[in-house]
Amino acid sequence: MDKYSKSCLILTSLLLMSIPLSSANPVNSVNGGELESHVDDGLWVNDTLTINGTTTIPPADNANWVLYDVTDPYVVPWNVLRSGEYFSEVVPVEEGLWSWSITIDTQGLGCTCWLEISQTDGLGKEFLNRIIFIGEGPHAPILSQMHDLSVIVDEPVQLSAKAIIADSNISDSRVIMNWCHAPNGACEGETHTSEIDVTWESELENSVGSFLIDATEFELFDGLWKFSYYLQDNFLRLSPQVNVNVYVDQTDPEAFLICPEQAEEGSSILIDGSGSKDGVWGNNLQSIWYITNPDGGIRVANSSETNDMVLNLIPIQSGSYTVRLDVIDSVGRMSSTTAIILVENVIPTVELEIADTNVTSPNSWQLIEGEKLELFAQIDETENDMSTLNYEWYLNDTLVANSPNYTTDGLEEDVYKLRFVVIDDDLAEDTHEMYLIVSAKPDDSTQEINITAIIMIVGIIAFSVLMFRRMRVSENESSVMPKWESSKSKNLQESNSQLAKGSELWDDSSDVLEGKN
Repeated sequence: MDKYSKSCLILTSLLLMSIPLSSANPVNSVNGGELESHVDDGLWVNDTLTINGTTTIPPADNANWVLYDVTDPYVVPWNVLRSGEYFSEVVPVEEGLWSWSITIDTQGLGCTCWLEISQTDGLGKEFLNRIIFIGEGPHAPILSQMHDLSVIVDEPVQLSAKAIIADSNISDSRVIMNWCHAPNGACEGETHTSEIDVTWESELENSVGSFLIDATEFELFDGLWKFSYYLQDNFLRLSPQVNVNVYVDQTDPEAFLICPEQAEEGSSILIDGSGSKDGVWGNNLQSIWYITNPDGGIRVANSSETNDMVLNLIPIQSGSYTVRLDVIDSVGRMSSTTAIILVENVIPTVELEIADTNVTSPNSWQLIEGEKLELFAQIDETENDMSTLNYEWYLNDTLVANSPNYTTDGLEEDVYKLRFVVIDDDLAEDTHEMYLIVSAKPDDSTQEINITAIIMIVGIIAFSVLMFRRMRVSENESSVMPKWESSKSKNLQESNSQLAKGSELWDDSSDVLEGKN
């Protein structure tokens, strides 16, 4: 331990020393060894200092001691007056326990001294410290605090300190307290001074005194205050002062929530409590979240749902949720606030898919008698409600299945109404209806007749087309004959007329003959 570290240790604890509360309770090392002495602080010697004690650490070649002058603790580094590397005497007491003593020549010295004894214990060290008055004096008193260097005050807080006086009675001394408001670490405004009432456990030179820091008595309001106190003996000699930071918090914090009034089931709800404050201490608060579910069950939010002062709630039920935030400040004062969130149920929606097709949710479907039809339900619902859904398939209002999928089988020729219903845990439902048109299955003879009829019809149509085309061709040929053919036809007609007339002549002669006969 270097001199600068020792100085910091002394000045921060009571600007002089940091000693055990009991002389028989040293600081333990890493390995659990003990270095003890029954010699208390405040021993006054002139020419020779002898100190003894016990150790559970093997004392061979691993003991060191240093005597520092700390009459003025603000002068660093401390002046080394004497030092050594061994105990003056070591006597085995029992297995694992040794008695030791150190004798130091202090002739010609006059100081308030700090004796530090150390032993190496594995990778650590064991230390023993004592305050020693050396020389004729006078020696200023010592006041060593037995409390933290920072305290928080709501109700009155008791502090204790150990007084070490060289040559007077503790009952003849007094403790002086100074304090000021220091919101930024330095005093602002008036500094107050007052003698405080101290209760001493005894009236000896080495005694422990207790006193109260009462915010009401000292007229302290919320904030940071710097306190210091010192001991004055009956010769008006002053001890180095002890400094302590006092944090006063006598006001309840204020809990504040920001959250939506409505939300949907399964959605993420952010509830912000970061606006909660603790007066001058800002929002340095602890938080506890309570959630009351719609069914009346109460639970504490787990760590995965909280991030500092924000709650991420994912409701799995619909209904009214009550969220309560408790904020707790450093002195245990608490404030609460609640919010009510109405969570609406998400109604399931359904689509029907036809196997081996891209068709969804048709209004009707045709199939042949005996043909199977596979239908698959696609449901849009919150994740937590999926496992609680009920499925109902009705064929002509008769319940036929309770699964998400359904396959028709053995339907006869007819028209059927198929209805699918999905129902969630809040009895909200969605429905899809469609008609199944089942045609009769054709037999083989009917199929053959139908094929023959089709062939005959096709033949008739083909023959009609052929004849129509021929007639059109003939008409086209007649309309384009040359003029000589027309003359020839005319001559032929005239020749036929003459022959007819000749025939008539023959016929007339015959009639004449018949008349003559």
